[in-house]
Amino acid sequence: MERARVESLLEEIVRRILAVSDPEQIILFGSYARGEPGPDSDLDLLVIERGASAPRQESVRLRRALRGLLIPIDVIVATPQQIRRYRNTPGLIYGPAIREGKVLYDRKATS
Repeated sequence: MERARVESLLEEIVRRILAVSDPEQIILFGSYARGEPGPDSDLDLLVIERGASAPRQESVRLRRALRGLLIPIDVIVATPQQIRRYRNTPGLIYGPAIREGKVLYDRKATS
């Protein structure tokens, strides 16, 4: 997918998530964040939400809000507390997503 199309798609993703949620941050990670997507790559998003009492259900809800965008999107929701607690845990994506990801939205930066 061409770069301009990806940027437009990411803007739409942020708009849709903000329409149904109040995240602290939205972070793109994985191959698109590294600038090396393959033909079968999906968009990987980490959405950090303070009030996410049921992160898995919130993930499903956010994926529903992103339907129809014609690219596979994986949404992982975590609370700031989960990020702090598990960011250095081997095998979990939180640390690599925070270190290597591209911040698409940051509430602090927009306040």
